[in-house]
This record gives sequence, structure tokens and C-alpha cells, in this order.
Amino acid sequence: MSPPDYKAAWDAAARVDAQDAVLTLSSRDYFEWTGQRDADRVRKFAGREAIVLSIGCGIGRVESFLAPQVRQVWALDVSAAMIEQARQRLAAFSNVHLKEVGNADFLDFFEPQMFDVVYSFLMLQHLEKEDAARYMRDAHRVLKSGGVFLAQFPNYLAPEYSRVLLDDVGPTQRSPARVRAYTESEVRHSLHLLNFEIRDLSLEWGKEGNAEIYVAAQPR
Repeated sequence: MSPPDYKAAWDAAARVDAQDAVLTLSSRDYFEWTGQRDADRVRKFAGREAIVLSIGCGIGRVESFLAPQVRQVWALDVSAAMIEQARQRLAAFSNVHLKEVGNADFLDFFEPQMFDVVYSFLMLQHLEKEDAARYMRDAHRVLKSGGVFLAQFPNYLAPEYSRVLLDDVGPTQRSPARVRAYTESEVRHSLHLLNFEIRDLSLEWGKEGNAEIYVAAQPR
């Protein structure tokens, strides 16, 4: 079975308002602040000589802050419209390599053990869970020995996401880009099955401080 048409959904969203599609209802200042914050998360595991991969780079929210701090950034997205805006935003950085991928390409383009860090923020949540698992499995393959996978997932048990499943019960045509929420146990179990060992996991943000699950894991 082919994946949903993520490309069409994200191209359409990017043409309307790419920033809002990446981070809903964010001001410009807040958008940039979160980019710096998430780049700092990556920098904890990526030194100056690191080669890193961004899964779902959008318009380069994180990469504009990360690129000056590492050797190379490879950044992919399924949306040509997002990649075009990222290309403009990141034009000053010769060490950034942007790639548009197809709905079913995943990380097939990359050789094994290419990257010191693979990260994905605000992206895996918009995939069918089987497709998210495929990206995580591929991340395991392309990470160097001792490399780190970083990801964020919306917490289904947080008030911000507790109704996402019910909100999509009625419509017969559901957006391929809709949010899929996870529980902490689900994240832990999935990474275990995919042969990752969790180094750090935290619940952050939101009304109760638990809206987002952030995880750092290494291949076993």
C-alpha cells in the first residue's frame, strides 16, 4: 500500500502560509525562537565536525541556526514548495544540502552510517504511524556507530492533544497532514522495537508541562 499523498497536502499548505503550516499560530519571533531552541537540542550531540540529517526540514526553521555550528546539514522534505522557501532562507550556507523526497522515498537516498545525528521535529506527528516507524528504522540505518536520533512527538495524554483522535472520527476525507499523537509508553516501545536505546526522554511545554515528548536515542 502506498503512503498518503503527503506531498500534495504540504505543497498546498506551504503556498498558503508555510510558517503557519510548520508551527500553527506562531508569531515570527516565536517561530525563530523555537528554531534556535531546537537547534540547541541538536548541538548537545553534534560537534563542529558533525554531519547531520533533518527529516522534514520545512522552510529551514532549525537549520538556519544549526548550519553555522556543524560541518554539514542534509535537510529533506516531501514538499517542493517548502524546499524552495528553505532554499531562500538558507542561501547563505554552503554546507546545507536540501533534497525533495517522494511520499515513499523515506531515506533510501542515503548510504548506511552517513550521519552523526538524525533529527526530526514537528514532522513525524504528521505521518501515518507506520510511515513514521519507517523513517525511524531508516534513521537507525544511516546513523554512524555512536550516533544519535532526536525526535519530538505530541503527547496524546496532554490536554492539547487529548482530542485529536476524536476530532477526526467524523470526516470521511481526513487530511494526510493531520496530527497523530503518541503516548510516552508508545514512543519508548517503538524505539525499543526499532533497536534504539533511549538516552534521554522529557515531557515539555503546554498547560501541564507535558504537551511534547522529546527523545534522544542511539542504535543498539
